[in-house]
Amino acid sequence: MAKRKQRKRSQRRRSSVAQRELVPLPRVGETVEATDVPELPDDWEQEPPPEFSHGGAAVNLKFTTSSIPAVRLSFGDLFALERKRPIREGWGYALELPAVLDLLERIDEGQVTAAGVRGVLLQAADALYDTFRCWEAEDPENLRDACRRTGNCTVCDVRRSWFEAVLDGADDRWRRLQQPEVFPFAAGRQGLHTTSCSIVRRETPTHYSRPTGEAYTQALNAFSHTVDPHSSGEEFEGSRVYPRFQAMTAQEARAWTAERTGPKGGRNYKRCQRCAPAV
Repeated sequence: MAKRKQRKRSQRRRSSVAQRELVPLPRVGETVEATDVPELPDDWEQEPPPEFSHGGAAVNLKFTTSSIPAVRLSFGDLFALERKRPIREGWGYALELPAVLDLLERIDEGQVTAAGVRGVLLQAADALYDTFRCWEAEDPENLRDACRRTGNCTVCDVRRSWFEAVLDGADDRWRRLQQPEVFPFAAGRQGLHTTSCSIVRRETPTHYSRPTGEAYTQALNAFSHTVDPHSSGEEFEGSRVYPRFQAMTAQEARAWTAERTGPKGGRNYKRCQRCAPAV
């Protein structure tokens, strides 16, 4: 028995040594000299190039006297830490090398200026910002601060329809909470209550109205940059500005209870001990 255990440990040792002998991947931001490219075997054959343009997105670089059509730009693969700058100033973008060489040739020939090329490339990067969903690579706090200053941003535009649906739900919750005789039960994050329960009243705003104007802009900013619209969490968690309890009729409360009761009678919800709702 002792020999078998020793043999297993030996096998594990050889396996771990073999793993350490693998060539490590280069670290992000590590600089590699172009002359360090390994030689390819003699029988290696390069795949034929495609017959059509693909990858990234095509933009026409237009100058005063000429243009370069269908230049391919991409985003998200190359983030050079040695030249980090704002994304709208080109960080994270990649430009096809043939187009770079054509631009340099036109600069040498005096057809365009270096400043003109720089301006056109920045315009292209800005035009593709939404197409490549570049905001997903931005620092969330920086993006929200910029949104506060300007009053609008791509994230808010994309999530506006979701926020409108959130407000529609808040309007309906508020309307129901004002009619306890029709909707005598209320479900919250902690379980089931009566609509007149002191806990429901304490955590429900005294007055509520759908935000408009500047209040709407601030609310859109706050929700778009702090709440994940794809999660199933509580949108209004931690806020008493919006009604959070869902008022229900007796029939709806019974259905709500049945959905949260297991086949063996177990309950996946709590019933308020203070108001003791009888469904």
